[in-house]
Amino acid sequence: MKYDQSKTPYLDALIRYRDQAFTPFHTPGHKRGKGAPGKLREVFGRQLLDVDVAMAGGVEDTRESTDLVHLAEEMAAEAWGAEQAWFLVNGSTSGLHALIMTAAGPNEYIIVPRNSHKSVLAALIFSGAIPHYVEPTLDEEWQIPLGIPNARIGHALKERSEAKALIVTSPSYYGICADLPHIAAATHAAGMPFIVDQAWGPHLRFCRHLPVDAMTAGADAAVASVHKLISGLTQSSLLFARGKRVNLKRLSSIVKMTQSTSPQVLMLVSIDAARAQMAVHGEELWHKAIELAEWARDQIDTIPGVACLTREILDREGAYAFDPTRLTITARDLGLSGYELETVLRDDYRIAVEMAEPVNIVNNVTYSDSRDDLKLLVGALRDLAARYADQGTSETLRHARTLSMPRFTRQVMSPRDAFFAPTVALPTRHCAGHIAAEIVTPYPPGIPVLGPGEEISEEIVAYLTESAAIDLHVHGPEDPSLGTLRVVE
Repeated sequence: MKYDQSKTPYLDALIRYRDQAFTPFHTPGHKRGKGAPGKLREVFGRQLLDVDVAMAGGVEDTRESTDLVHLAEEMAAEAWGAEQAWFLVNGSTSGLHALIMTAAGPNEYIIVPRNSHKSVLAALIFSGAIPHYVEPTLDEEWQIPLGIPNARIGHALKERSEAKALIVTSPSYYGICADLPHIAAATHAAGMPFIVDQAWGPHLRFCRHLPVDAMTAGADAAVASVHKLISGLTQSSLLFARGKRVNLKRLSSIVKMTQSTSPQVLMLVSIDAARAQMAVHGEELWHKAIELAEWARDQIDTIPGVACLTREILDREGAYAFDPTRLTITARDLGLSGYELETVLRDDYRIAVEMAEPVNIVNNVTYSDSRDDLKLLVGALRDLAARYADQGTSETLRHARTLSMPRFTRQVMSPRDAFFAPTVALPTRHCAGHIAAEIVTPYPPGIPVLGPGEEISEEIVAYLTESAAIDLHVHGPEDPSLGTLRVVE
C-alpha cells in the first residue's frame, strides 16, 4: 500500500482554511454564511455555510494548485484498485459521458445492454456513437430486468467485432450483478476495453461477503456513485480507469469537459472522507449491514402477502451474483402496486423508500441503519399486511401485471442524428413505424424504452399507452403525459 488510507488530505485542507479565519473575497456570494438568507442559515446552520467555499481562493490558493485534489484522487485510485481516479461532482452520469466520448466517436459502435441507464444513451447522443444493443433477461415474476447472459455477450462481441468498447451495468438497481470476470476476459479477447457502470456498487470493493467489484474483476474503467450507498454527499461520484486499453490523457481531458468548472468543495471532501472510511472500516461496516438486511429479508418473507427478493433469483439466466443489502419488496399478493405500497409506508408509517415502480419497491440497507430501523420496516409491513389482507387487487396493480418492457426494435439512425433531425410531434397512437427523436425513460429505474433513432413498434406504442393509463413516471419526452411523441419528420 502506497498511502495511509486513514488520511483525508482534502478534508484536512478545508478544515485548515476554516480554522485560519480568512476574510473571503471569493465565491460564493454568501461569504461563509454572513449574507445567507435566514431560512437557509436555519436549515444548513452557520457551521456548514462556513465551509461552503471555493476550490481556488478557498481550500487552495488562486494559482489553482490542485495538488491536494490530485493526491486525494490518487488515494482513491489505490483504494478501488485503479491506475487513475477522478472525483466527479456531476454524478456517475458525467463519468459515463466522459468514458463513452473517450471510447468512440461519430458512427462508431459501442456494445450496450438494453437495460443501461439513460445517461448512457445521452452519452451516445453527445459522441455520435451508435449502440449495438444486447437484450437482458427479464424476470416475469418480479417484472424486473436481470443481467445479460454470457452467451449473448459472446454473440455480440462476434457480431459487432469492430465495436470500440463494451459496457455493462452491475449491480443493477435491484442488486443483481453480471458475471464480470467472464465478461472482462471475453471482451479483452475480442480486443476491446470493458467498461462497467457500477454506480450502485461503490461498496463492493470493501467487503469479501459482497459480489466482486469491477476493477477486481478486470474492468478497464468504471464509475461508482459515492453518494448512493456510502458516505458521499448527494451527486458525488468517482471514475476509475486503467491505461492499457483506455487513453487516460484523453479521458482526463474529457472529464474536465463534462464537469463543472466550479466544483462543490463539500462534495470533494465527502468523497475523500468516504474513501478513508471504506478503506479502513469497510469490511466490518458492510458485514454488519449484510447481517441486518438478511435478518429483515427472513422476517419479511414470513409476512402473508409480502415477499422480498432473495438469492433464489440467481437461478435465473442473467443473474450471477446478488448484493444482499438491497431489499426489493412486493405486496402484489395483497393487491397493492409498488406505488401504493410506497404511499402507505410514507403516509402511515413515515418510512421513505428508495424507489417505487408498478410492482415493487426497493430499500437500501447500509452500515448507517440500526436493528431498530429494520424492525420498524418489518413491523410496518406486518401491520399493513393485516390491514390490506382482504382489499382485493388495485386497478394500478392489475394494469402493472400486464405491463412488460417492450422488445427493442432496430436502430435506424444514430441517436445523435435523430436527436438533431427536423422533428414533429405526433399522437402516440399514430407513431408506429416512425423513427423516435427523443428518449422515453420510465423512472425509476431509469432504463430507456425508446431512444432517438429507433423505429417505433406497435408493441412500444401499446406499452406507452398502458403506461400513461397508470401514470407511470417518465423522463425524456417533451410530453410527459405520453399523449404525443416527437419523431423524425
